[in-house]
Amino acid sequence: MLALTELGKRLKEARIEKGLSLEDLQKETKIQKRYLAGIEEGNYDLMPGKFYVRAFIKQYCEAVGLNVEQTFEQYHADIPSAQHQVAPEELSRVKTRTKEVAPKNSKVLDALPKAIIAAVVVGVLVLGWVIALYINKDDKEQANSTDSQVESQSEQSSDAQKEDSNDDSEQASTKTDENKEAEKKEAEKKEAAKKEEEKESDKDESKSKLTTVEGAANPGTYKLEGADEFKLELTATATTPSWVGVTNGKGNSFFSSMLQKGKTETIDLTNEQDVKIRVGFAPGVEVKVNGEVVQYPSDPKQNVTQNVFIQYDGSEANSES
Repeated sequence: MLALTELGKRLKEARIEKGLSLEDLQKETKIQKRYLAGIEEGNYDLMPGKFYVRAFIKQYCEAVGLNVEQTFEQYHADIPSAQHQVAPEELSRVKTRTKEVAPKNSKVLDALPKAIIAAVVVGVLVLGWVIALYINKDDKEQANSTDSQVESQSEQSSDAQKEDSNDDSEQASTKTDENKEAEKKEAEKKEAAKKEEEKESDKDESKSKLTTVEGAANPGTYKLEGADEFKLELTATATTPSWVGVTNGKGNSFFSSMLQKGKTETIDLTNEQDVKIRVGFAPGVEVKVNGEVVQYPSDPKQNVTQNVFIQYDGSEANSES
């Protein structure tokens, strides 16, 4: 176990003075218990990034009643600096919003007895077993009945088959022709549908293109061409929440918040020409423009903080249409 830092000792003392355990603090801040323990022990390698270390320390201070600015100033030696300088207003946005979006029925699910869950699972297994037995039994009876009918019909119709052989041949020929005609029509329908899909696909491809701008001042700059709209989708895919900020070339903000796992934020930027997307934890956020996934300028596993720039001129699409 790592030795407690001066900051870790002060935070732990404040927590104990408040009468809070790590479990209580986890419920209060929505920060995992292992991260809280890592802060007290000075073990910051557990954190997803330096930005989150500072953010989690800030939430810890607020939860135990310590002045954030004074604490950061007094124990600055124990607090790692962020990879990029983080403005105070950006840091304040890290405060978790889990309380606002947490499902109201989570307490009910937590309180659901394990015995009931186990009973439900057993019931499903038993029901599946009974259904399987019934299906097997029914298949066997049907097979036996079919065999008996075949044998009886074979014995009774041997003479009739000789007399009706010519009629059967004519009927079989008629059915074959009808089947061929039906198959031909079905093939024509499929071919027409395929051509229509290809036509729509070609139309969509020619209508909207998202291309990389080579030699741009900012790496990760894309140009959206031939589109009559600019729809941005941000989806959190990892357990760790990630901060995302979306601004235009004038600095106006369209989105600035933490994205929780499974949540998708859709933003209409049709009226904008230059847009900047800043992602705090890139491995946990998928960025799409008009349904197309945008590649980050560098490996998100190596650089968790990423910037993506989109250039869009809606007037071109509108003039074409």
